[in-house]
Amino acid sequence: MRMAIVATATVVLGACGGSLPAPSDEWAAAQADVGRAQSGGAPSVPDAKLHLQLAQEDLQKSKDLMDKDNKRAASLVALARVEAQLALSLARASAAQDTAQQAQQDLQKARGN
Repeated sequence: MRMAIVATATVVLGACGGSLPAPSDEWAAAQADVGRAQSGGAPSVPDAKLHLQLAQEDLQKSKDLMDKDNKRAASLVALARVEAQLALSLARASAAQDTAQQAQQDLQKARGN
């Protein structure tokens, strides 16, 4: 009987996520991803800017939840990282597209078109 109570308590406490540590290292990595997106041109590309803002909001929410609900905080940090990486990718894609268009225009000029 006592073993059943101990086993049940272990399962219940484990399910609550109370023993989950705060995602401090992951939060720092997400913050670095946001910084890379900012310096990578995301603020000047509308779609990238949106994802950058979402990443920043998720980071703030996760910071507010740390040590209260670390499981939810960790989920928000992971989401923030993905949003920041997407923002950077969209900014880079936009820059590559601009470079390709400029090269195409230069080529047409060189051909005399």
